[in-house]
Amino acid sequence: MTDKAPTRLAFNKSNLDSIPFAPQGKQITYYDTNKTNLALRVGASSKTFIVYTRPKGSTAPVRISLGKYGVVTIKQAADLAAKELAKIADGRNPLEEKQQAKVEQLQAKEHQKETFQWMMDTYKAEHIIGYKGGAESTLKNIATALDYFDSKTVMTLKKNEDGTWSNDLEVHLSSWLERPFRSITRQEVLDRFDVLEKARPARNQKVLAPIVRTHQMSFKFASSAFNFIIARDELDVKEDLRNPFDVMSVRKKWKKAGKRTRFVDFERAEFPKWWKAVEEYDFEKNLVSDYLLCSLLQSGRSIDIAPLQWEHVDMEMKRINYINTKNGLDYPFPMTKRVHQILERRFKNKKDSFFVFDYADSKTGHVPQDCQWHFKVIAEKSGKLVSHHDLRRTWATAARKLKIDKRTIDYCLKHVIGDVNEHYFVSFEDELREALQAVEDFFLSKLTVEVDNSADEIQEEGALA
Repeated sequence: MTDKAPTRLAFNKSNLDSIPFAPQGKQITYYDTNKTNLALRVGASSKTFIVYTRPKGSTAPVRISLGKYGVVTIKQAADLAAKELAKIADGRNPLEEKQQAKVEQLQAKEHQKETFQWMMDTYKAEHIIGYKGGAESTLKNIATALDYFDSKTVMTLKKNEDGTWSNDLEVHLSSWLERPFRSITRQEVLDRFDVLEKARPARNQKVLAPIVRTHQMSFKFASSAFNFIIARDELDVKEDLRNPFDVMSVRKKWKKAGKRTRFVDFERAEFPKWWKAVEEYDFEKNLVSDYLLCSLLQSGRSIDIAPLQWEHVDMEMKRINYINTKNGLDYPFPMTKRVHQILERRFKNKKDSFFVFDYADSKTGHVPQDCQWHFKVIAEKSGKLVSHHDLRRTWATAARKLKIDKRTIDYCLKHVIGDVNEHYFVSFEDELREALQAVEDFFLSKLTVEVDNSADEIQEEGALA
């Protein structure tokens, strides 16, 4: 409740100090006789300076709080009142501006919560998992990307005139994970990229060189997360927010990773030597041997073959059902003769585990996907070092040599068939079986090639895929 008959008096310290507080529940307004529009609103426990005016053309008065008496002096109040009156005379609304400032403060607090970590987590949950299904390999890559933007100290490398690399500088990179994602600038993106582009790999390698593929992948995931959040919340419209990682394209920082071409050459003696070494590899009663040969003959990804469960294997129908593969699709695959023999043997000797390639000593309960250590042991016997992905490349190379049509090859490799007829493409099981069996028979025919006792030099073309 406000007193309807405000008192006028000269504003000075003595007069204002002598003003009593108003009764409980009431407010009394005192106007300065010397300064037009400056007033003091007195309540039961406080005295507050206000500016009171009626803008030209408006029927409603405007009252703007200037600050409490005792905290704000009379002169300061008069100066503040003059500024607010000038705003009003200029057509501005100080009350609306203050309200907008409060809204912006609240937004700023919310923005502080929306960190780089929050952005990546939201992108992973809603897009990678919610929309794409969250393939295990993709989730691992997301985790790797987050590590790239966490706090770390790296050793940069410099390339010597002879083409070799040597250590250069030690650089500390601060963590971006708890930073508001809006605060990251284009220059910071470039600077961090340039350091990591020349960083020594964390793992030991015989050939010292930066890791291009993983480095590029991490920054592309971050860029994709930015694009997702900007589109999701329409930040490009609301805030005129741009993706700072776009500068990578402008500065031509994205590099096309060199294509990997390594495979087991079935036109040379290295193929039967490698096959023989795999067959004779008796680790855990041929666990790894069975896993690698099945992977090769099924043209399978490690993320599909290693965790394969018996519930997805139909021994009677001689069919394997690959569930939720890398591209989010399910694939029913017929078994070839050799694959059926391998799985039949494993089925007869299976234990309580529901994994086909069960391995109790593994954290996952099944054979390790990459089997890097095992590939190296086999390489010592065969003279050929390959990775799991090289086996897929070997299968695809053989399929092309046999002139199997591209669509069938793409289906067997579980590649997305990207054209307008994709939804009309049906791979009949008999046709798939014929293609898979043809490649298997081709491989088996190559085992009769005479094996040279002199082992080929082990190939180490970069890191294992």
